[in-house]
Amino acid sequence: MHEYYPAAPAPKGHLIAADGRKVSVAELYLHRPVLLQFSRHLGCVFCIDHAKQLLKHYEMLQRHGLDAALVIMGGAQEAQEFHDRLNLTYPVYGDPDQSVYKAFNVPRGNVWQVAGPQLWWEGLKALSRSGIGRPRGDLMQLGGTYLIDTNGQIVWSFRPSSSVEFPNIDEIVVAADTLSPIADA
Repeated sequence: MHEYYPAAPAPKGHLIAADGRKVSVAELYLHRPVLLQFSRHLGCVFCIDHAKQLLKHYEMLQRHGLDAALVIMGGAQEAQEFHDRLNLTYPVYGDPDQSVYKAFNVPRGNVWQVAGPQLWWEGLKALSRSGIGRPRGDLMQLGGTYLIDTNGQIVWSFRPSSSVEFPNIDEIVVAADTLSPIADA
């Protein structure tokens, strides 16, 4: 579910860039607000599909004043492979020990939430659109989405209750527009 915050400080932590550099979370929102998307395990059909949907809307998000970054459970090599395989134009960062996931309190699920029969139809649709990868990482980890302003405040978030749930792009745009003037022309 989405949450609007009176603004809460973004947790600190470090990620691994696809080129192997250690990057602080604070660097991601230094110049522009960032939409920080935490992915599930690397083979998650829903996450692959969502990464492609984020790519489809990335230019629009930029026009609304946002950068975007995807965090995966892996190192630099996995981040680069994920980025290249999906031809993403936004950066992918690794969090191999999930310390940043934990700092942001990204939710974990149970078997029903990550693979229950109520998810199968949506899973087949996502599989047909985007394919599947080999499951690697914490299979019970859910995703999470956080909008962080340039002051380091989380101003909006989405914490799913199942592996199929991702935020609506329109809700993200509305939240982004509260931070800066609309640049949609």
